Amino acid sequence: MPAHLRFQSSSWATHHVVSRCIQGYGFLKPTQQIRKITRGVFSYSVDQFSDRIQIHHFVFLSNHFHLLISAESSQALAEFMCHFKGNLARELGRIHDWHGSFWKKRYSSEEFLDEAGLTEVFKYITQNSVKEGLVDHPRQWIGLHGYHQLVMGKKLIGPWINRTAYFHAIQRRENVTLKDYTRDYKLKLTPPPMWSHLSNIDYKSLCKKLCYEAIQEAQSLCKAQAMGMAKVLKERVRVERFTKRSIRPLYRTKCIKILKAYQTLYFTFKAQFQEASAKLRQAIYRGEDQLCICFPVGGVPLFGGRHHLD
Repeated sequence: MPAHLRFQSSSWATHHVVSRCIQGYGFLKPTQQIRKITRGVFSYSVDQFSDRIQIHHFVFLSNHFHLLISAESSQALAEFMCHFKGNLARELGRIHDWHGSFWKKRYSSEEFLDEAGLTEVFKYITQNSVKEGLVDHPRQWIGLHGYHQLVMGKKLIGPWINRTAYFHAIQRRENVTLKDYTRDYKLKLTPPPMWSHLSNIDYKSLCKKLCYEAIQEAQSLCKAQAMGMAKVLKERVRVERFTKRSIRPLYRTKCIKILKAYQTLYFTFKAQFQEASAKLRQAIYRGEDQLCICFPVGGVPLFGGRHHLD
């Protein structure tokens, strides 16, 4: 079954994004070194795209991560994910001595069309680490988890190494160290646009309420004793973990009327995108030097949306 085209129905829509490591390997296993690197790359990437994306909630398990994220556009989301996943793969690849593909396929994203869908996924992300039977409570998960910031009030700060500047300095034979090109970045979580009308106090209260409900639900489903962080950290990294998963839906809503309106928008967009794509491919095949093709608004145009090819 083919993946959906990247699509966003409106500006600053909120998405549930999921990405998994290749073959289910535990490349993100939260050792002290990997936590430090992940904090740094994540915080730096969010800082670089601060005018185009906002992070609301997240969790990083050993072999995948979830983000609750709002983006100015579908292209902004795609560019952020490319930047973040690319840099994280390079940094963690050094640790694991891994030189092949780091991520399993592309990331999946679901756009929230109403508050019911947003609430459902907010709680689902919170449940991660508990529902898998890894720990009894999110506060025990030593890896990155939005619960630590949203409920416990902890700060998330990580170091980012500017390896490009460091490499150029080495080429100039300057007496420098990696520390000279390392800077700390702080990650700030913001309310999703659907909850932006709430005061800071009301938003914190809502987060605590939803997290409490989510944890209670997850704990009631896990009858066995949790594995615990000691065992999690002892697990081998390169162990294949396969889970049968279907293509995630493009959207999440409880309202039939909203769903049908969204589907109409998407299928109209899809038809226009495929038409523009076919014209572009035919022009390239014929060897045309210049062409002008308009891709529909809401997606990620081929070749970054360039209309003229040289």
